This record gives sequence, C-alpha cells and structure tokens, in this order.
Amino acid sequence: MNKTLITVLVIAVLAIGAYLYVTRAPSAPSQDITDFNATSSIAGTYNIVASESMVKFEVGEILNGSPFTAVGTTTQIAGTITVDADSVSLGTIRINARTFKTDNDRRDGAIARAILRSEAAANEFIVFEPTSVQGPARPLASTAQKFTVSGNLTIAGVTKPATFSIDAAIVNGTVIGTATTVVSRSDYGLVIPSVPFVASVDDEVKISADIVAR
Repeated sequence: MNKTLITVLVIAVLAIGAYLYVTRAPSAPSQDITDFNATSSIAGTYNIVASESMVKFEVGEILNGSPFTAVGTTTQIAGTITVDADSVSLGTIRINARTFKTDNDRRDGAIARAILRSEAAANEFIVFEPTSVQGPARPLASTAQKFTVSGNLTIAGVTKPATFSIDAAIVNGTVIGTATTVVSRSDYGLVIPSVPFVASVDDEVKISADIVAR
C-alpha cells in the first residue's frame, strides 16, 4: 500500500471520528440543576416557629368503661434544624410540659403534676438532645425525605434514649416536617392518679410533632 493511499485512509478515519463526536447524543448530567440550586440556597440554620408548630401526645385509657384516646397538644416548642451541603442536624429541642392541653381540665392538671412532680422549674421542659442522624442521603429538598434522629429524651427529670422517625422537606425556604416516637410512661416514672371513671391508662404514649421552621 503506497503512502498516498495510507494518508487518504487516515484522513477518512479522522473525519468519520470527528463527525461521530460532533453528532453524538449528549451524556446525562451528573447532577440535576434543580438539585444544585436547592443545595446552594437551602443551607443554613432554621428556627422552629412555635406559633405554626404543634406537639401532641396520645395515650389510650378506659374511660367510663369504654376505650378512649386522650390527646394533649401544645405549640410551646423551640429548637433549630441545620442544613448544609450533605447533611441535616437538629439542635436541642425543648417543649414546655406545663402547657399541654386536652379536652378535660382535670386531666390537664393530673398530667402536669405527673410531669412536673413539683412546682420546681427544673422539670417544666421536656428536652430532646439529638446525638445522631440516620439519613437522608442528600440535603432536604422540596420532596419529603424520611430519616431518623436518635438522642436523649428527658421527661420529668428522667433521661432515656429515644429515636424519632422524621419526614421533612424544604418548601419556599421553610422546613416542614413531622416527627414521631413512642415512649413508656413507666420508664419516666409518670404515674397517673387513680380516679373512679378511669379504669386504666396505657403505658405506651405516642409523641408526635408537626414542625415549621424558618
């Protein structure tokens, strides 16, 4: 094969390669631009807005011979949520136990006395101090993500480990989420006074929170 033919073949191969490179389909992006924008704009510390948040407990009892779920609520919650490029963390969360309200004033008084145990301010707040977060795999975005937060929960001066299951998202610069866990009254020494119309009160208590933070 002479040199002229070799040169022609090389030029042809290079031309075909250049054509294929220019006309190839674009590769998929490594990161969606909306995720990039979300990551760069949502980083920061968000403060829980008490007036737009609510903490609730639910406990089953036998009231006047029939099953009944006692529900207490309060908006008196404070704490922070910090979001950065690749993680989410919670600061210490405080709930004012004195402010829980149910459908019955006498029940409210009994619950307050069980939690406070005295008028001392030391037990006025239920405190959750997070120690670890499991997930999410990326920062919070507009789609709700599930993760868990473990830590130490203090009620009535007694501290026990607890884990909350959390669903949360950031919508228009606001963290919106729910957190739930179940605790045992007996672990915290919460004794409900015996009254004639309440035959029994469950040991398990569900605690949940609807949280708004900015």
